[in-house]
Amino acid sequence: MTDEMVRAETRAQMKRYAILGYGALGTMLDIGLMVLGSLLVGLAVSVLLAGFNLVNVIQDLSTGAMLGSALVLSVIGLFCLGVAAEGPLGRGRDLVGFKLWEIGAGRIIAALVVGWAFLFVHGLLGDALDGLPLPITTGADGIRAVGVAGLTVVPLVGVPLALVARWYPDGPDWLPSTDVPIMFVVWAVATMGIVT
Repeated sequence: MTDEMVRAETRAQMKRYAILGYGALGTMLDIGLMVLGSLLVGLAVSVLLAGFNLVNVIQDLSTGAMLGSALVLSVIGLFCLGVAAEGPLGRGRDLVGFKLWEIGAGRIIAALVVGWAFLFVHGLLGDALDGLPLPITTGADGIRAVGVAGLTVVPLVGVPLALVARWYPDGPDWLPSTDVPIMFVVWAVATMGIVT
């Protein structure tokens, strides 16, 4: 083999792994944003219900502070859900043409990167949230929880379960398409466990 043939093969391999990295990172970022958006919208609904005295979860805030907090949380949560809907998952992109272990490795690395990114964002917000109402700081704790779950539970439980669903030889025809919902459920349950 000549140097030119080796270079062309190396370029093709790098392009292939760049496509895998983009696809895996986009998928995991979308799932993380869906988890964060769901958490923030759920928190906004509970704060809104508390603002109207339908539930009694927060004692020391005025109605205006609760309603304002619910508005901020719902806007950010819906923004996260909207971004996730426009990402690779929302466009129906899937990782095809890759071996199962490559998809698993790509998603594990992507989950670690996305988890670190959420923790980085939480660190940036640290001092800016001093003095804000409790629901807003709880939403920021949700960002941290999504990051921690992305760094720990998703690579250890979510991605392997999703790979089993894609690989399972005697399962129903719909089972391989449940890999993304499996990772979402694992990430969401882990996040809720960390927040509470």
